[in-house]
Amino acid sequence: MTQRTNRIANWFTGTGTQLMGIFGISTNKTTDKTTEEVETTSTTTTVDYSSKTVVQLKTIAKERGLKGYSSLKKSELVNLLNN
Repeated sequence: MTQRTNRIANWFTGTGTQLMGIFGISTNKTTDKTTEEVETTSTTTTVDYSSKTVVQLKTIAKERGLKGYSSLKKSELVNLLNN
């Protein structure tokens, strides 16, 4: 590894998959091949949060750094994440 790569690897405490995601690289778990994602448009995709479980919604809220999500009901979590 290069010196820069070593410094990044030492700084980052997440998983290898998360680190690769930061650089826009995803791993295909079925074949273990690494491919680079190419962004073709800048359109915003909407996520149907109502199809997710409360645990998944709370995880998303936590990842976004939102506060006060832990005591919310599913519909309240969906509203919070949509705003």
